[in-house]
Amino acid sequence: MIRDRGSVKWVSMMLPEHVKGLRQWYSSDNDVREPEYDEFSLNAIADEINIAFQAQSDVLISYWTNKKSIDYKGKIFELLPNDQSIKIKSNDNYFKLKVRHILKIYIYD
Repeated sequence: MIRDRGSVKWVSMMLPEHVKGLRQWYSSDNDVREPEYDEFSLNAIADEINIAFQAQSDVLISYWTNKKSIDYKGKIFELLPNDQSIKIKSNDNYFKLKVRHILKIYIYD
């Protein structure tokens, strides 16, 4: 079995700029990019939202915010076409979500 010290043996040869760059790279590795939708994709998401709203089904919405993905679970409470957003009710909490930041929507029956 090889008993290697891994990255420990290379630390003494690294410049502070290298360490800073590696830390930034590690922290940005899990970032989620903001969705960029065309008209067809936005219509598909709007159709899913309308189906879930009319059936009052439970939904799981993956939502983009600040380079992270957050999941919201609940029922679509209100459609706000002027803001292009929806309100979702989850355990007596209400969340307002912009449609253009929705990554994925799952409908549960």
